[in-house]
Amino acid sequence: MKRIISVALAAVMLMCFTIGCGAKHDPKYVGKWEASEMMVDGQKYTDMLGLPLAALFRFDIKADGKVEWNSPVNNTIIQNANENVEITWKEKKKAKDTIEIKVADVTGKNPDNTMDMVYRDGMLVIEENGSYINLHKVDEFSEIDPKDVNAAAGVIQNFGGVN
Repeated sequence: MKRIISVALAAVMLMCFTIGCGAKHDPKYVGKWEASEMMVDGQKYTDMLGLPLAALFRFDIKADGKVEWNSPVNNTIIQNANENVEITWKEKKKAKDTIEIKVADVTGKNPDNTMDMVYRDGMLVIEENGSYINLHKVDEFSEIDPKDVNAAAGVIQNFGGVN
């Protein structure tokens, strides 16, 4: 009986240490990030659909491992983009200065998606096939003209919803 109690107490203590020593996140990643420049097919862009990239690509990376995608676009397609998903991040152990963003569909209807962001020169950079998006850390997200936002939302609406 003493042995069972000793093993049980050891297991409880180990569990407490594991919970208390949860994953530590490098504070350089935590905060608000918005895009400033994008390169696609050798062409640099600072806006898309008449909006600065900061209106389309903005993330709030939290210290608890969660990520929130923020958009000023007042449109149900864009505003509902965070519904039924959980966005998380973690540092990649084998890739220096790289975090992995994971978007999980909580309904199970769609597969999880991941992307890497590399921390370089004080920016987070999303790179794929020679294209990139640079994100800068900001204290507050940039103010966006509502007329421009709603015009862009109309264009998005006319091209159909995102599934």
